[in-house]
Amino acid sequence: MKKGLYIHIPFCKSRCHYCHFISIADPGPDVRRRFFNCLFRELDHARAEHGAIKFDTIYFGGGTPSLLTEDEMTEIVNRIRAAFGVRPGAEITCEWNPGDGDEEKLRAFSALGANRISLGAQSFRDDILQRLGRRHTAHDTIVTLDRIRGAGITNVSLDLMLRLPGQTVVDFRDSLCRAVGLGVSQVSLYDLEIHEETVFGRMQREQKLDLPAEQVHAAMYEAAIRTLTGAGYEHYEISNFARPGFASRHNLIYWRNEEYLGLGPGSFSYLAGVRSGFAHDLEGYFRKCETGEWTNDVEDVLSEEDKETESFTMRLRLCGGAAPSRFPVLYERIKDRARELLDGGFLEWAGDSLRLTTRGKFLSEDVFGFLLRKE
Repeated sequence: MKKGLYIHIPFCKSRCHYCHFISIADPGPDVRRRFFNCLFRELDHARAEHGAIKFDTIYFGGGTPSLLTEDEMTEIVNRIRAAFGVRPGAEITCEWNPGDGDEEKLRAFSALGANRISLGAQSFRDDILQRLGRRHTAHDTIVTLDRIRGAGITNVSLDLMLRLPGQTVVDFRDSLCRAVGLGVSQVSLYDLEIHEETVFGRMQREQKLDLPAEQVHAAMYEAAIRTLTGAGYEHYEISNFARPGFASRHNLIYWRNEEYLGLGPGSFSYLAGVRSGFAHDLEGYFRKCETGEWTNDVEDVLSEEDKETESFTMRLRLCGGAAPSRFPVLYERIKDRARELLDGGFLEWAGDSLRLTTRGKFLSEDVFGFLLRKE
């Protein structure tokens, strides 16, 4: 079984209008040092509790981990290697904001073993980026991609968002074509989600948010499938497309329901059948780490039925689907609803596996809710 490590870096220069993740805008040196002291205490505690896990993947998320300095990156990676094991050839990813850092910083990160960048382009329309509260331009994305490659990192995933205010199918298709033209290894799609505490949440309450209709949203998703698969990308998960051999190994750990450790505020872990979240606000994270209060805010011990259900659901997210023969107890319970979804065109057979159709992928949350509801 593969094992992954996720590290949440809660730094940002500014907060995007849709973002609900734990972050602090423009932290000063005292706050940064306080965070790193807490992160290393949490890391040492995890080592004492779980032993010297050997990680197959490491993922720096945020926030904006590309705001880390070279010294901060070096200290984190060295601490990880000292406390745990990192397998040879491990996939080490860092989320990167277009416009952040120069080639020298990227070279330093590459020298530490990083071999994959997740580049948060979101769109290639500058007016849309401004509407999102992003601080970069489409040109910044292109320049940053050149710097990444100049630093010797060739595995680059690019994020694009859909269902954005004022966005059209033509706008979105243009961004898809730009991504293909840049030759990135993977394209990840993210539907805009509206969270109450964000700028967009307030705008929605005030009825000032003009979002595309559902049929336009569906047309965007279908355009992504046609454009990306037509360009040779494999549609390997509901929202992810990769060139052969470049699927995200870290995310596959999640989708195969394998084990991972999360460090930093707002992160989750899944180890030994227990899903847990340590602290879900920054001040709570500081307080717990500084006082040694190692109790989790969230802790769920999964039953065998829970594990089977989660593994089945995660496998359905992958475009290869899930073989009912691997989940006999669960499938006996849901087989009648599965037949309804097959008849309705939401599921289809691929050999001995059930998989989502294009329609089923677009409505996946509704499909999962119907299929797995308990009577």
